[in-house]
Parts: sequence; structure tokens; C-alpha cells
Amino acid sequence: MFIRRAVVAALAAGAAGAVVSMPSAVADPTPAPAPAPAATECSAAGLSSTISSVTKNLSDYFAVHPDANQALLDATRQSAFSAIGAFNTYFNDHPDQANDIRAIKAPLVDFQNRCGLQVEPAEALVVIGEL
Repeated sequence: MFIRRAVVAALAAGAAGAVVSMPSAVADPTPAPAPAPAATECSAAGLSSTISSVTKNLSDYFAVHPDANQALLDATRQSAFSAIGAFNTYFNDHPDQANDIRAIKAPLVDFQNRCGLQVEPAEALVVIGEL
């Protein structure tokens, strides 16, 4: 059971990471520097809050994009190697959706960068889930 949860979490993290790491076709204007995080912002509570917000927004997105929802669900029913290929293929074929998901995930990426996280939040959640 632990292996299955770890694989699903890794696939979810990989899908989101693959989307975020894919080059964007649209040039982004130079963003304003993010304000320095408050001391309490770089905490487990701050991370949990950010994950919760991003997860809610992803849920809302997939609810109104059934094709993306189905493609990702179908991919998670494959082996890890095949699933990553399916994620990449889907988002290469649907760059607008990839950009949408990058924008939804941006607060989590920003949190990771501001707070110096070296472990993907999904990986940390797998460990917490096994307690």
C-alpha cells in the first residue's frame, strides 16, 4: 500500500513538475521581485496552507476541463514510466492547459523558492501520510 501511495504521489508531483518545467511558448514579462516571506510564512503551516490552496484551484480547474481530468486519471493507471510519458505528451499537445496549470501551481513554486525547500511537497506528504 505504501508503494502504491508513493507512486501516485510521485506521479502527481511529476505531472505538476513536468508542466511547470516545460518551456512556455509565451514570453513572460519580467516579474516584480516577491516580497521577503515573514518568518511564520516558511513553516509547515504556511506550506500546508499553500498546498491546500493550490490543490483546491487544481480541483476546480479539472472540474471544468474534463479532457485534462480524464487524461491525467488515465495516465495514473499506467506504469510510472508510461505515465510520465503520457503526461508529457498530453501537455505538449495542450500547451494552453499546461500554462494554466503552471499559473495555478505558481504559489507553491514561489513558496518553495522563497523558503528554500529541497524536497517536493508531494514527497513530504507521502511521508506524513504513512505516519
